Amino acid sequence: MSMELSCKVVDVVDSYLPNVNILNIDCGIAIIKMDIHKELTLAKKGDLINIGIYKSLPSYAAGKDFLAHGYVITKKKDENHINIYISLWGYLIVIKTNENRLNEYLNTMDKVYIKLWK
Repeated sequence: MSMELSCKVVDVVDSYLPNVNILNIDCGIAIIKMDIHKELTLAKKGDLINIGIYKSLPSYAAGKDFLAHGYVITKKKDENHINIYISLWGYLIVIKTNENRLNEYLNTMDKVYIKLWK
């Protein structure tokens, strides 16, 4: 099973960590904040991108798509949303959603693959 989302990069900001950007991404059903190394950033503010979340290795274009694997480390509820935290070996992704499909699809300690492509 997988989740693929069509998204817009709302902003790209520098992290406090050297050579790391934070992508702020609006996917309609979810708002995503994602740490990514500057050399791997394939999108700029205003770009339309696709984000895939997979539980098995997806097909990808080597050297063109971004693909990494990591783990769902926790899920937290706030007043209106669920925040899903994924660690890509230290780089953090936070998915803020009230969409049940995402919440039910991702469980703590699931190994996931994150793919970004245009």
